[in-house]
Amino acid sequence: MALWDEADIRLMRGPAATFSDTPEDKPNDGPAPTIGHIGRYALKHHLGEGGVGTVFAAHDPLLSRLIAVKTLHVEVEESERESFNALFLNEARAAAGLSHPNIVTVFDAGISDDRAYIAMEMLKGRDLRQLRQEGWRATPAQAALIVRRVADALGYAHSKGVVHRDVKPANIFMIGRTQPKVLDFGIARIAYQHDVQQTGDIAAGSPYYMAPEQARHEQVDRRADVFSLGVVLYELLTDLKPFRGNTLDEIMAAVLKHEPPLANVVDASVPEALAHITAKALAKNPDHRYRSARAFSRELRHWLDENTITSDGDVQAGAPRRIKPQWLALGALGAVVVGALSWAALES
Repeated sequence: MALWDEADIRLMRGPAATFSDTPEDKPNDGPAPTIGHIGRYALKHHLGEGGVGTVFAAHDPLLSRLIAVKTLHVEVEESERESFNALFLNEARAAAGLSHPNIVTVFDAGISDDRAYIAMEMLKGRDLRQLRQEGWRATPAQAALIVRRVADALGYAHSKGVVHRDVKPANIFMIGRTQPKVLDFGIARIAYQHDVQQTGDIAAGSPYYMAPEQARHEQVDRRADVFSLGVVLYELLTDLKPFRGNTLDEIMAAVLKHEPPLANVVDASVPEALAHITAKALAKNPDHRYRSARAFSRELRHWLDENTITSDGDVQAGAPRRIKPQWLALGALGAVVVGALSWAALES
């Protein structure tokens, strides 16, 4: 599957997002010192930290490559450790079995000195949450393309029996402007089950992006991911969260009861058809949403195909886009250019 298509070539001309190296990412004059070990991996430096875990840049001596290692922040009673370890390894195996261009690759997982860890590929760029905090705003076409690709990734994972449960901007890492990689498959379920067992409360996941059935502690399926991705799309289109509040209870009440205005009512630059696609993904009743992430993706693909994308990334209703051979050739070249290394994406 090509990493770049004609839509990328058009959208590359849009407003630039800033992707700058952190001091830790910059090359130095010698090998980085080791700050510790976990499993066989030598930890080189700290990349990021959040409510779920800590991420380190690490060296894999077996394959001689730089990777990212995430250690989980989960306090486990000794009597529960065996069952937690089994759950963690089961979820990690499921995540490691996913191979898709829009999903971060998991190489390994294990337990070392009572610390659960996951080893995965290093990426360079920013997650959507960081980009928005830095002032980047997607055009409607960019938002539709990014979310369409995330929906493709979720659809693939769902076909393998894996539901993410915590789709949010911090778990969507961007390489370039329109190439997302979904992070943290399996981790949300581990944290959720542990917290419910220990406290009976929802501490895992992100309330702003949580589906109503998750907020009610009900059984969730792939349609919960569709809802969460709909929240992400709404936020990209309007620069506002559809469900807001000053406390967790207020946010949960908004998720359960509040009907947000259509995105084109909030921002007149949002095409009406795209606003209605977003609204369907945000239906409170799972039966009224898209039946799958793939169905959501198909609707976004159809919308993109029915509109002309201008050189600055805006949308002009009109003739369908046509893919020209020279764009395909340039797209293949782009795939070589973006291979990239360095990553940290966490949201507390």
